[in-house]
Amino acid sequence: MRIGLVELLLILLIAALSIGPSAALWVERWMRRAQRSTAAAARRRAAQEAQRAAEREEVLQRFQKLSIVFVFCAAAALVWGLVLRPIDVTVTPYTAPEVQPMPDAGPTAESGDVLSVTGWRDISCIRERDGWLYFAAQADTRAGGAALLRMREDGSGLSSILTAEGEITGFDFDPDGDIWYTVVTASGGALCRAGYDGWGAASEQIVTQIDGTALSCPTAVAVGADGSVYFTDAAAVSPKHGVESALRTELVAHTGTGSVYVYDPAARTVQTVLTGAAGASGLALDENGTLYVSDLGTRCIWSVEASARGLTAGGRNCGTALTGLPGYPGALALDEDGTLYISYRWARADWLENHADRTLLRGAALRLSRTMQQNLFSLPAGSIRAEAAAPGGGRLTISGKKAGSTTALCPVGSRLYLAISGETELNWVRI
Repeated sequence: MRIGLVELLLILLIAALSIGPSAALWVERWMRRAQRSTAAAARRRAAQEAQRAAEREEVLQRFQKLSIVFVFCAAAALVWGLVLRPIDVTVTPYTAPEVQPMPDAGPTAESGDVLSVTGWRDISCIRERDGWLYFAAQADTRAGGAALLRMREDGSGLSSILTAEGEITGFDFDPDGDIWYTVVTASGGALCRAGYDGWGAASEQIVTQIDGTALSCPTAVAVGADGSVYFTDAAAVSPKHGVESALRTELVAHTGTGSVYVYDPAARTVQTVLTGAAGASGLALDENGTLYVSDLGTRCIWSVEASARGLTAGGRNCGTALTGLPGYPGALALDEDGTLYISYRWARADWLENHADRTLLRGAALRLSRTMQQNLFSLPAGSIRAEAAAPGGGRLTISGKKAGSTTALCPVGSRLYLAISGETELNWVRI
């Protein structure tokens, strides 16, 4: 039996009329269920998003609270560390010295003009005697320790004369050939004497305290023709971190507690020559009995009669040989013509002297770590390293190609020997 087109259409129409309403109802129900599922999923997503937003907000609030606490603690620690933390010295306001015009430029200490002292570093004092160069230095080893050494002017014959704990900061020979030297340890300083016979030395401490007060940081020695021993105590500051750290402390604090004393070996007495220096870091005595004292913080060189007693820096009978120096002076030396040589530990620091009459910033500087304090002062490469002041008033500067403090100097004939902190060699320049 064949079904024609009309019959097929009738069959489809009948099927649509009988099944269509049920199918439409099913489709409608399915779409409603789908819509409800979609709405439920959207609500779940919205709830989850709201929960995540609430959690983020809670975390953010906690972070903000912790940040406030951290900032407060950091600020409190900063205020404590830089303003309130106790320090060993009292920062004193002072008037910054004037800046004078620079003297004429002189020779440059070339980096190649050196004598090697391998195994030793940080030379602190240099003297010449009978064709030998004597110098004090620190052992370039982990164990450390100081020694007084000597060598020929060509660098040969390097040998050790005596050793000491801490730092040997200065020395000189008396008319009998004995060596008078100052030594500084973490607990304080001392003036010592060593009898030297050309083969060895026997040492003894002579002065460790004055009127019941321990020596803090003796840095220089000069012996007169009559055997009187002049020595400095740079300042009443702790030397527990070394001489250079103590000098930086005095430079920033400006306590003005540096002094010069004289020891009489015959009478075994100590008398005060000068007080009130802001870092008595260098000493030189000429043939006429004039004593020169370098004042670190005041950037000047005081001149007093060696026979004077009880003077005050800048006061009556205390003259000024040089003032307004371009840097902070350290070791001093004299040649046969009476020319005074001044070494510079650091270049003048504007930040320090601009706040000379205020103590807050300088107090904060003293509370910094030692490494950070070292970065506050410098003697850059190419800057003035030393200066020569002739008796007639002429002045000449000596510069160098290396950075670092000039810790010692000594004129010998046509040469000026210079020591630079941290170096294991002795520099020299023709003068």
